[in-house]
Amino acid sequence: MTPHVKSLPALLLAAWSCIPGAALADVNTRYGELQAVIDAINDPDPVMRLAQLEEILQRGNATEVQLAIRTAFSVDDPNVRSLALRAHFAGFRTFIVTAALPPQIQQIMHSKDEKTKAATAEQHSRLFDFLSTHGYQFAFQSEYPTKDQLEFTVKALNAAPEAERADDYSGAGNIRGGMINIASLVRNTPGNTSATSCSFEFDGYDAFTLKGTGACNMEGGFPFPVTLRLFDDDKPAQ
Repeated sequence: MTPHVKSLPALLLAAWSCIPGAALADVNTRYGELQAVIDAINDPDPVMRLAQLEEILQRGNATEVQLAIRTAFSVDDPNVRSLALRAHFAGFRTFIVTAALPPQIQQIMHSKDEKTKAATAEQHSRLFDFLSTHGYQFAFQSEYPTKDQLEFTVKALNAAPEAERADDYSGAGNIRGGMINIASLVRNTPGNTSATSCSFEFDGYDAFTLKGTGACNMEGGFPFPVTLRLFDDDKPAQ
């Protein structure tokens, strides 16, 4: 289990020793306010920490909101994580899903068995080409009504269609508990008028990275592992 976020970095405390008295008082006050956010999300009472997260999100202070959301992902509480996920997607419209080949397929393709490699490449050629064309990444733009909603719309940005046809390539997503589901049409290439239906389900966490499975509706397709990084640093602050 990922450790709880319990204190702000000690580096800040060292830096504060160089700040004049009046300014230091203000900094100490702010430190206390931010530490209170961390303590609130780590409250031992699950109902209280959920209520305090709601209150922090309601106040809308950008620094406190981001600190609360990051802290929420270090707490083993599906209700807190669900609210944090909704707040995160309501605030960040663009996100990227990174795909990879399943370990068993990677093992075959990296082996010296040329006959099996060739047969596998032929059987799954459409998916291999599709993933390779997009650099094993799916970019989406979301429209999330409010953090209180479970459903949101998404639009695939890969090989984005012309503005007048953008609605043809829209999809949907939902957050239920700590699980995220996304389904959308994805264009193959800029000059291609067809699209492939893809779906992604995220039901696991590794620090600030969501992990799950993706699948695209095509001949020779197979489920493949996907990840979605919520923040640029996968190591929770200590």
